Amino acid sequence: MLNKTSLRRPLLSLGLSLLLAGWVACKPAADKQETAADGTAASQTAPAQPGQTGAPGSQPAPGASAPGQTVPGQPAGATTSANPAGAKPLSPKDLPAVVAKVNGENIKKEDLLQGAQAVQIRLAQEGRPAVPSVEFYREVLNQIIGIALLQQDAKAQGVTATDQEIQQQLAQRKGAFPTEEAFKQALAQAGLTEQKLRDQTRDAIAVQKYIQTRLAKSGAVTEQATRDFYDKNKAQIQAPERVHVRHILIRVDPKATAAAKQDARQKAETLLKRLQAGEDFGKLAQESSDDPASKVRGGDLGFVAKGQTPDPAFEAATFALTKPNQLSPVVETQFGYHILQFVERQPAGAIPYDQVKARIGQLIQQQQGQQQLANRVRELRGKAKVEVFL
Repeated sequence: MLNKTSLRRPLLSLGLSLLLAGWVACKPAADKQETAADGTAASQTAPAQPGQTGAPGSQPAPGASAPGQTVPGQPAGATTSANPAGAKPLSPKDLPAVVAKVNGENIKKEDLLQGAQAVQIRLAQEGRPAVPSVEFYREVLNQIIGIALLQQDAKAQGVTATDQEIQQQLAQRKGAFPTEEAFKQALAQAGLTEQKLRDQTRDAIAVQKYIQTRLAKSGAVTEQATRDFYDKNKAQIQAPERVHVRHILIRVDPKATAAAKQDARQKAETLLKRLQAGEDFGKLAQESSDDPASKVRGGDLGFVAKGQTPDPAFEAATFALTKPNQLSPVVETQFGYHILQFVERQPAGAIPYDQVKARIGQLIQQQQGQQQLANRVRELRGKAKVEVFL
């Protein structure tokens, strides 16, 4: 028997953005990520940037693409059913306290507002700002109802998250922040406590496992299918100009004293002089860099596109480099002091089929999974008692 209490709000931690931001922002957004790949493995196309952070509990939406890439999808400014032309804003105060009930469980106004904010951010990132109209809220609510139905079915079938799985995912989220204080500040800004985040993560993992174990039935994708997709979208499968760089980071807290900042800068300047004298960049990065994600690779960040780095100064210094092994001066960013080394530059242009074949296959399987998911939600809704008050 389900407890008739308010639903936990899983939207910040739910890694299933296709259930909310992806669905509402329309399926073409999913094309963006996969077809805009540069041909390397997903973990290599966009390596963790130095000190990059995000809201606790958030994960990249499956439809998110690297900035600057031209790919199949809707043009900037396109309208969707969640973003109708001429829509009139609806004030949050005009929303009822309980916007829907799913088998007796409440979906509250704050659940809807949180979900709507996630979708608005997603659409704005794609150049498609959405007006929070009645139509917009109804479509977001429709997807939240779908999530609730999946959560309930997962619970009914005994699909749960283990303590180890929860702890591992929480550690990954916390590790995305430079300090414990930054993590707690982000939690507070999101209106969360660590316990709430834990509860949300438990729900998210349970639904992910439910989908993987109960719904995933995608078969192998044929060569003809991937080739047909590529040929149809070839003119749009483009990569922007990118620069392959390595870096060494000497981290310093933005709130550090002037003396501490000066010490960090001096350490960076000393390392730069050693590099200019001929010492090996990769070895120094492994020994001295404060970026754990890249230091194990000798400071290698892979290819970086404009708009992909978290700091304008870092981007400017990256694209100012032009010659193999060229070193930047010490660059100050919000994360500390960096030394960059140029490896190579890749001009903008179409991506060869062989480089994106695997990614296209993944996309097709992802689309098949989305359809299975939509069918399951439709089936569950047909048997559920759903009351909507919006």
